[in-house]
Amino acid sequence: MFRLILILFFLLNFANSSFSSDANKRDYNLLNNKLTIYINTKDSTKEIFKVIENRLNTIQMVLDTYKSDSFVSRFNNMEKFSEISLPDLFVDSFKILSNYNKITKGKFDPTTFSVLSISTKLEKVNFLLNSDLYNKCISLTNIEVKISNVFSKTQTCTKISFDSIIEGVVTEDIRYFLEKNNISSYFISFGSTFHKKNLDKVSIKGKGEGYLDDSNVKLLIAAGVDIKKINSFSFLDNFKKSKIKTYNIDSKKNMVSFQEKMFVMVASESPTNNNIMANIFNLSDFKNKKFDNLYEAEIPILIIYEDRKLLKVLFSKNFQKYLKRNDAN
Repeated sequence: MFRLILILFFLLNFANSSFSSDANKRDYNLLNNKLTIYINTKDSTKEIFKVIENRLNTIQMVLDTYKSDSFVSRFNNMEKFSEISLPDLFVDSFKILSNYNKITKGKFDPTTFSVLSISTKLEKVNFLLNSDLYNKCISLTNIEVKISNVFSKTQTCTKISFDSIIEGVVTEDIRYFLEKNNISSYFISFGSTFHKKNLDKVSIKGKGEGYLDDSNVKLLIAAGVDIKKINSFSFLDNFKKSKIKTYNIDSKKNMVSFQEKMFVMVASESPTNNNIMANIFNLSDFKNKKFDNLYEAEIPILIIYEDRKLLKVLFSKNFQKYLKRNDAN
């Protein structure tokens, strides 16, 4: 169940610590976003980062729509009824998108990229969404999984994007690699997705997309959130204007949908789950009383939104452990 509290004022202070060693920290520009990795170890990290960079290149070659020779671009550009064998990473990521398409009863559909690949301008997108030509392109049912990793599609114009999940996939992959190699203390920040282990004094605040900025921090502190307690989370900030993504399109209504003046945080142990859930909350009717039944209370969820010039907070039962105060009682 979600509980409701009112935010009456902002608290301004936030403890901020920086990384201790540049030798153990790398910043990357990946998929038009910032990725930061910090490894807390006295050993040399040169070889570790070299392997990570190879893994990042592999992910880009599979899921990056900005790369013309990536597997997703090859799929998007192929003719209908053609077949293509795709890597496991593509298949696994596609399954997650399909699951959330079902959970949202079709409201979220990653094939809305069929339109976004042409234009991301609001008026143009809304026009295309309601045209017969492009309406037929948007549906996961246009994509067929043949044998194992073999994919086909029934419409040439159908294109898919992993923009709703890519931050989580990258973060999850790096996490898996580090822990497999006995790295027990680290921090990963990619876009709006964060994951840390055995690190309390680490900055999650910075400038630009990819960090919690001052306005995000003020919202969280005012909501009574103890940010340091949270080891893994993703957020969606609709208080700011952003480029239209697949999770900003309601494919049931054929229209762009922004839940304006809303901030969502999902803080489960899975970066992938956090990323896609935070994003598709944009398409949810979270003010509806029936909303409580859509997601079980085991998932830590926080929603901050503006209602008649007052900021309100909704949080799941399992998010209470991250609150400094216990107003839920």
